[in-house]
Amino acid sequence: MEGDRIFISGNQAGYVKVLHLIAAVFWVVFFSMQAQKHYKTYLITQQLNQLLFTVLTAGIVLFWLYVGYTRGIMDAGKDEIHVKQIVKAQKKHDTSEKASMVTLFLEGNRRKTLEFIHLDDLHFADSLAGKGVPIVE
Repeated sequence: MEGDRIFISGNQAGYVKVLHLIAAVFWVVFFSMQAQKHYKTYLITQQLNQLLFTVLTAGIVLFWLYVGYTRGIMDAGKDEIHVKQIVKAQKKHDTSEKASMVTLFLEGNRRKTLEFIHLDDLHFADSLAGKGVPIVE
């Protein structure tokens, strides 16, 4: 935590971003091939249902391009949260895993869960409370 900004680091966040990007690339290639197949079939048979399938699969390609961009590329540098974006925080300590979790409820109905392995990091929630963020147990 630095000033009014929280910097997040960890392997899981990067893993999820790469996973979204790989999935998006796979589905874009798959549905592009399907769209091409339906379009070639339409050119040969002139059936309107093949043209409809071409348009539908092209729409799916655009959807996966959007997912890949927003989840894999655009979020790649978003490992910082401003304190003003936090509506409330929920602190939870799991004794079986010896880990503490703080769930940040952000504006726009978004959530970000942070897992702390070291117990010294529990002071993070106290730091948020000092910045005016309501803490829920």
